Amino acid sequence: MNKKIVIGQVKSAHGLKGQFKIQTYTEEPSNIFKYGAVLIGEKHLGVILNKHKSIKNGFLVSCEQIKTRTDVEKIIKENIYIYSNQLPKINTKENIYYHDLMGLKVIDKNKNVIGKVISVSNYGSSDIIEIDLKEKKEKLLIPFNKNCVDDIDTKNSFIKVKNIEGYME
Repeated sequence: MNKKIVIGQVKSAHGLKGQFKIQTYTEEPSNIFKYGAVLIGEKHLGVILNKHKSIKNGFLVSCEQIKTRTDVEKIIKENIYIYSNQLPKINTKENIYYHDLMGLKVIDKNKNVIGKVISVSNYGSSDIIEIDLKEKKEKLLIPFNKNCVDDIDTKNSFIKVKNIEGYME
């Protein structure tokens, strides 16, 4: 399935000729220009971003589809997307894209389903998996590391966890 991946956001207009400021969510900020055509919101498809200069927290850009400040004002706060097939291929045994974890079943060592992954976040110290618990109307946060994640099987749609008893209380 070819999912849309958020890689940035339009922050504000700059000048009168359709330039705008963007914030990137890519690991290396300038990678936002390496993916080729992007989508801005739901209306602007096949957009090639032209970088004018780096600015604090992002870039000043323009594109063919957006020519005036009025056009820019319509896309402020819109997300910038690519399709998952535009991402570089990675060795899935060693690395995984976080979007590939969304919706995977979470099972324990006895293969009991305890919930499903609803997000992966990083609040500064390490990555955290958020699990929507099957039996409760609660969510569980566990570290995304080798102490808690035993196996990831995207083909069979599950993550096997371990040592999470203390997080379940």
